[in-house]
Amino acid sequence: MLVLKAELMGIYKSNDFTDKNTNITTIGKVKIQLLSKQVMKDSSIKITLLDVSIPESKVHSFTKDKIGKIVEVDVGVIGEVKYYGV
Repeated sequence: MLVLKAELMGIYKSNDFTDKNTNITTIGKVKIQLLSKQVMKDSSIKITLLDVSIPESKVHSFTKDKIGKIVEVDVGVIGEVKYYGV
């Protein structure tokens, strides 16, 4: 497991999705937006906005009063640069 440390920029619920073939609706997940700063080899700074889904059991940890503050999120990695909360 990895811990991602970044500035919390926002909290939102993604849209629900309805499969057109089965008509089954999947409820959207709660996601947080994190502003990540990475220092490059030449000392420049790369800024990335990451959307990370978080489990319902951890939604209470990311309240609106934490927006603009540095938070730590337990994450797993999908592919090269995709994160999901754990």
